[in-house]
Amino acid sequence: MTSIPKAKRLIAIAAVLAMAAALAACKGGGGGDTPEPPTNITLKGTVTSGGAPLAGIPVYLSWDEQKTTVTDANGQYSFAGLTKSQYVVTPSLLNHAFTPSNYELASAQSRTDLNFAAAAATYGSDVGQIATDFTLTNQGGQPVSLYASFGKVVLFDFSADWCGPCQSEAAKAQALYTAYKSSGLEMLTLMIEGSTATWASTYGLSFSVLDDSALTAWTVYDDLGYIPLNIIVDRNMTIRYKQAGYDETAVINAIKKYL
Repeated sequence: MTSIPKAKRLIAIAAVLAMAAALAACKGGGGGDTPEPPTNITLKGTVTSGGAPLAGIPVYLSWDEQKTTVTDANGQYSFAGLTKSQYVVTPSLLNHAFTPSNYELASAQSRTDLNFAAAAATYGSDVGQIATDFTLTNQGGQPVSLYASFGKVVLFDFSADWCGPCQSEAAKAQALYTAYKSSGLEMLTLMIEGSTATWASTYGLSFSVLDDSALTAWTVYDDLGYIPLNIIVDRNMTIRYKQAGYDETAVINAIKKYL
């Protein structure tokens, strides 16, 4: 329970950090014409485990375009006819990690070497790790686990009813969920203090608000000491974003990158 008073003392710091992150994002050079991206890009690769091909593995393309394919009997996959410039390629297999975990292609051109090697996952709570699962009770009294949303991009946040920044985030949460749920976004709010039913009703939330008053998940994921704490995992449950405070622009950009 010592983490909660610490969180209360540092809410203001969270707000300052969020503002600093937003300002930092504005840095960078300008000017010059943006080159036209190449057309008819093809991205190909294989998915293997111990050197053997893995068939039937979903592979997701995200960022500028959203597509899904499945590896064939030889473990091969392909995305053809692409016309944009920024892509993320992510394979997905429950309880497995991949090397590399994805390919982020900021200036896309055709590639045939986007290969992945799968192995049994280990779990953690830091960016780049496969997220540790949890199961908590939602506002309707039903158990809900993080891994029930495997294959989706998931935004989950830790909040408390006394937390002003958490209230501000909650007021925007339903609109964010509505905008992206059809593309594969799931959202969860984990309450370390306060009624889940009251929180969901107050802010009109149609996604699950979970009771973490016993600090079951908070103990795993809290290494920053204050709330709100936002975490985004990709379609293989790899943690891609973890930030205290609520930077709406950064959250939306991360969601769009991995959807």
